[in-house]
Amino acid sequence: MGPSPDDSGVVPLGSVLDGRYRVDAVLGKGGMGRVYKGEHTGIGRAVAIKVLHPDLGRNKEAAARFQREALASGRLDHPNIVGVSDFGVMEDGSLYLVMEALEGEGLGARLERERRVPWPDAADIMRQVLAGLRHAHDKGVVHRDIKPDNIFLANKDGERIVKILDFGIAKLYAGSGDDPAMTRAGLTVGTPAYLSPEQAVGGEIKPASDLYSLSVVFYEALAGRAPFEDKDPLQIMTAHVSRDVPSFAEVAPDLRVPPALETLIRKGLEKMQADRFASANEYLSALDNVLRDAGIAIAPRGSGSVSIPPTMTPTHGSPIATPMPFSSRSGTSAPTSAFTPAPFPRRSLEVRAATDPSGAHEPIPKKWLWIAGIVFGLAIAIAIALKVNGGSAPAKPQPRARHSEAAPPPTTPPPPAAKPATAPAEASAPAGSAAPVDATLERDTELKAALHDLEDSTTCTDRRAAIAKLVALGDQRAILPLRRARYRMEGGVLGFNEHNSNACLKADAEAAIKALGGTIR
Repeated sequence: MGPSPDDSGVVPLGSVLDGRYRVDAVLGKGGMGRVYKGEHTGIGRAVAIKVLHPDLGRNKEAAARFQREALASGRLDHPNIVGVSDFGVMEDGSLYLVMEALEGEGLGARLERERRVPWPDAADIMRQVLAGLRHAHDKGVVHRDIKPDNIFLANKDGERIVKILDFGIAKLYAGSGDDPAMTRAGLTVGTPAYLSPEQAVGGEIKPASDLYSLSVVFYEALAGRAPFEDKDPLQIMTAHVSRDVPSFAEVAPDLRVPPALETLIRKGLEKMQADRFASANEYLSALDNVLRDAGIAIAPRGSGSVSIPPTMTPTHGSPIATPMPFSSRSGTSAPTSAFTPAPFPRRSLEVRAATDPSGAHEPIPKKWLWIAGIVFGLAIAIAIALKVNGGSAPAKPQPRARHSEAAPPPTTPPPPAAKPATAPAEASAPAGSAAPVDATLERDTELKAALHDLEDSTTCTDRRAAIAKLVALGDQRAILPLRRARYRMEGGVLGFNEHNSNACLKADAEAAIKALGGTIR
């Protein structure tokens, strides 16, 4: 067996554990130990090695938790659950766990940086976590500590794979009475901000508890905060048991998501287990229905188990890293945000235009809209003048279309000045056409409104919301405005010292262009 850690719990770099695992670098550290980057010397595979502090290794409760993680993980084999391949004891009694090495960042780190995740992207992250939980629950394992820091966004072979981490307090609820992973009743475990009501009062914990905690994470990813916040953990736990969950309108008035999505999350946050989703599979099916109703196609990956969404805010650069699952954003351990995020390309959640799948049409240049508006105004003025000269009362003109709306190009030349123009009420629609009340017009109206918000909104938050709406609509006519929206140059003199006031949403806009099937120019 290789060198054991010294009194500070540090494993010497270059040492070989158990004759098989070479320790190469420190990836992270926390209150219970450290995680090292290593390699299986026999097959040359990169691994992550989690080592418990020597003092904790001699602590029965800490050692039992570590062994529970190994035992629970040993039952599980799923793409959305971090793989654990080995477990051992060093010469001094210290325990170690060998896991697959991951490249990417934790969801907790992403939320610390961005505060919110665009709803289609957040929905896909939750889909993958639900797929992992479905497998764990089918194997009789309840995680009991689902939170952002235990959800890792891994980059593997150019695709994003979401991994559930840290089964250290998992309960094998389908095990026997003498199962070492069974925990005693009445014990409150987990992180207060994400506890289910039954966990807060020490009640019976079942798979529905994980679904509640995941719904808290889903809520936070969209709204930028958890449903209940307080400096006192006891107050948060009390809120989970007795307080109503605030609506998105209360905590994030600018958030725009499908109403059905908020309804789904609130069902996952019901106080009584029986009122929540019966299983992770039922939750997943309901979420897929919301995505389909929003016009988002779910294209399965090779195995058909998960899909990869459009990433609205790409990130750059990433070393191989496995997060330190000992830490917690609300605790005292070291944060996982030290790991550099990796880029996650869009692969599977495909957004396509409903009425124009070819994407051949692009918005009209703004100068054409100005010219069309001027011609339209002149035509109205001439029509009024002719009616006044003929003794009839002038008709009230229709308001001019705003230049930011992506109106279709005129297909016929404007009427000549000598010929009486069509009455304003008739000019608003082609002659002989029926009232445009079909779904296509409604979709076009939504597109115009989103384009207007993209161009005229005063805050980055509102413009980002417009980008998310354009992705959800899936209309490729939005590609050109999205290209223009990457830059809004302001300030400076004669072009010098200008700054891009839209730099805050440049990455979102480029990701949206790719999601709509366009290219970055």
